[in-house]
Amino acid sequence: MGIFPRYFVLALTTSLLFWWAGGLEGLPAQLLRALVLSASALLAAHWYTAPWADLGQAARRLVSGDFTARLDDVRGSIPEQPARAFNEMADHLACSLKLSREREDRMAAVLSASDRAVLLLDRAGGVSLFSPATTRLFPKFNPDSGVASLSLQGLAQLVEEALSTEKPLRRVIEEGERGRGRVFSAQIVPLTQGELVLNLGEITEDFRLERVKADLVANVSHELRTPLTAASGLVDALGDPDLTAERRSHFQERLEFQIHRMQALVDDLLSLSRLESSQTLRHVEPVALLGLFEEVARQLQPLADQASVALTANCPGEISLRTDPLLLQMALRNLVENGIRYNRPGGSVTLTGSRVGGAVTITVKDTGEGIPGAHLPRIFERFYRVDPHRSREKGGTGLGLAITKHAVEDLGGQISVESSVGTGSVFMVRMMDGEVEG
Repeated sequence: MGIFPRYFVLALTTSLLFWWAGGLEGLPAQLLRALVLSASALLAAHWYTAPWADLGQAARRLVSGDFTARLDDVRGSIPEQPARAFNEMADHLACSLKLSREREDRMAAVLSASDRAVLLLDRAGGVSLFSPATTRLFPKFNPDSGVASLSLQGLAQLVEEALSTEKPLRRVIEEGERGRGRVFSAQIVPLTQGELVLNLGEITEDFRLERVKADLVANVSHELRTPLTAASGLVDALGDPDLTAERRSHFQERLEFQIHRMQALVDDLLSLSRLESSQTLRHVEPVALLGLFEEVARQLQPLADQASVALTANCPGEISLRTDPLLLQMALRNLVENGIRYNRPGGSVTLTGSRVGGAVTITVKDTGEGIPGAHLPRIFERFYRVDPHRSREKGGTGLGLAITKHAVEDLGGQISVESSVGTGSVFMVRMMDGEVEG
């Protein structure tokens, strides 16, 4: 029954009881009438205040976070319109909360999937939110210590600059002395109310490759400039009509040498590029080590005769291994050729194969000048030369040992060197057990 019919029935009942006193007169009748009026007033007051009490209770539930609170039985009551408005408000808040939680879940999923450190910073540099990758990239990261615990040089200054300019900033930042030498790309985007989003991604390998690329371009340009300049001068000299036949022949020999030098440099660059990019196809097969040694010696014997260097190959005939013969031959040829070029007249280069501890060890020993100990850690780097001037005179490109190292490692082996100035060098190539056959 609606509120107004209830009030009508209550008023009618109260009137009847008020005028009909049950046969009582005097004081008892007056007390009965007073009791009827009081009861009616109390009942009417309850009917009026109960819906408002329900509305207040539902509102308190809503404030406490219970968004299921509703006022269902409001038809015909005095606060019907407020109750309906309350229900609509509760529906809207519940919908907004659901959407907000869905957005938070999606944001958390995006941050969890990212391999970058993403941090939300306040104006004081404090961290109020960070992605899971932050602790993976920075194990010593402490949110209470802010960006200082990331140990990135210049990051604090970058944050201050972003706060003062209120503009997005991007920098390349390196770790401090206590770090691992990593490099990061830092991007800061200012938000409202002085907050910042800091995005850190590791670019150590990309940064290293960029430096290698820049160094390679510089080195190649330098290496090509010298023979090109020499060749250009020789061409001009050969154009002199008064040049004697002897001088002309000498200049032609020098020009041919410079052309071969440039060709060797280009060939070595292509070989190194294929090795580093894994574009060289491997043809693994059983290879007799003695036959491979003899082929390398046959190819380089004219160079050894020209340099008056004795070239010998020693290896038990039964030693063989599964490998790519062309790749191993290229590595050994570079080692033997270096041993011949940087030797002395009357010296020797010895190519030896042996089985040591279940693996095959190949040594290339020469009696040349030797390599100072300070240079040994870097001799396998591209374009690194112990004596750059003499190396160019000998026709070296500065890439032979780098090619050799890549080739040996591609075959699953290891290369090392021992050297003594004035005595010579010994290069050792060790093929692991998995590659040995026989």
